[in-house]
Amino acid sequence: MKNPQVSILMPVYNGEDYLKQAINSILNQSYTNFELVIVNDGSTDRTQEIIDAYNDKRIVPVIQENQGVARSLNNGLKKARGKYVRRHDADDISSKDSLKKQIDFLESRPDYVMVCNQQAFMTANGHIAWKYKLPNDKYFGNKPYRDLTPGDFRRDASSPVVHGTACYRRKEVMDAGAYRPEFIVSEDNDLWMRLLEKYKIAVLNECTYHMRIHPGSATNRHAEKIQYFRDRLQDFAEQRKTRGTDPIMRGENMPPLPKPKGNQEMIKKCPRGKHFREDLGYFYALALNARDLRLTLKTAGEILRDGWKDRRTYKLLLFPVLGKQFVGFGVKIKSFFKT
Repeated sequence: MKNPQVSILMPVYNGEDYLKQAINSILNQSYTNFELVIVNDGSTDRTQEIIDAYNDKRIVPVIQENQGVARSLNNGLKKARGKYVRRHDADDISSKDSLKKQIDFLESRPDYVMVCNQQAFMTANGHIAWKYKLPNDKYFGNKPYRDLTPGDFRRDASSPVVHGTACYRRKEVMDAGAYRPEFIVSEDNDLWMRLLEKYKIAVLNECTYHMRIHPGSATNRHAEKIQYFRDRLQDFAEQRKTRGTDPIMRGENMPPLPKPKGNQEMIKKCPRGKHFREDLGYFYALALNARDLRLTLKTAGEILRDGWKDRRTYKLLLFPVLGKQFVGFGVKIKSFFKT
């Protein structure tokens, strides 16, 4: 395709299970002046076979040895020809008008370097939990979009920017140094925080992206590393503010990663049936809201298997089913009998 306005950048590693759905959601966009740069980061499954099966000139395949997310993204940026770059993960889905809404926004507002959308979580089976969005509806205050600020990046919470929805001006991102491989995770937030020091970024009050949560997703694989890199984001931003540079800019080594504390090790140390699986509470409630019966039962079974002797386990399972109003009523009744 000659002179595409947008380059959609999709890195993938062993993504055969959901890649086709992700590609189809891009090829079916109402906005059509784009190329789809798919970076196969050393996959060993059927990923490349799936890519090769498409006879669409908009698809630009990049095949490489495994290099990780940040380097794969930078390699894709070098290959991209568009004025704008839209990120998209290889296991997620975008609604038909997702890209058009973003390009219309950036074309009419040259003072913004990037725009992203709200997203809803989706189970591995494709069921969407509309109650579970990032950022949530309250974030926007009924406004069509909200400007991102440094305060949106915190040590104890997720940022409101979903990487797979980010659409940005390619030149400005390259000028900022693009993605930094030192960030094994949060390579996106590191870039956004650096961009915010010079430009404006908006989050649209449009839920046009569905993020798939499954055992192999990056969110699950890197859960134990997230806090470490959130801390680095804040520390580095403060150093750039006070010293003009951060450790990576000065060529210094990153502080060592803490030793991971695997959940399975915690289960082994707990007496049988007494391990409270609080870590699965959100995932269980999400599956329930998405009406994914199979996943709900599977997750509930795991919670019960590990914590059936802990009273909190039954609260964890019942509260999402009974609802806040019923729970609140139960608390009032209990208080009444205590007085």
